[in-house]
Amino acid sequence: MRMTKLVIACGICGFLSGTVPAAVSADVSAVDTVRRKFDAFNRHDVGSIEEIYASGARLRSPDYPNLVGNKLIADTYRRIFDAIPDAKDNLELLESAANHIYVQFVLTGHLKGAQDRPIVVRIISVYAVRGGRIVDDSTYYDRKPPAT
Repeated sequence: MRMTKLVIACGICGFLSGTVPAAVSADVSAVDTVRRKFDAFNRHDVGSIEEIYASGARLRSPDYPNLVGNKLIADTYRRIFDAIPDAKDNLELLESAANHIYVQFVLTGHLKGAQDRPIVVRIISVYAVRGGRIVDDSTYYDRKPPAT
């Protein structure tokens, strides 16, 4: 979080002086892009998610080892929202370095028809962002339910 705050602070200084170094504006844009993705997720806005991912974006996760294309990626989110109608991502950590954004978050919700069984999944994602779009999404989580 410290690096993100520093980048934002440098960006604010640049805006006030009328100049914004390219590296700072690119980093802030990457952070903003990823934050927009999480905002769209929490609104269940599949159309916005599709626009945030580049047309040739790649998603890697335990369930999708090599998914390519923003339309296919958006379809995975559509299926998530159908299966977990109250799905929410709760950000715990967001760090940036150049055009990579590292995010720790917790997915919460309930499977459709099972309101008595909450879902809690800890997830880590690494995003590569170029031109204001996510071009690579490597997401890691344990597919096994926690021991009760």
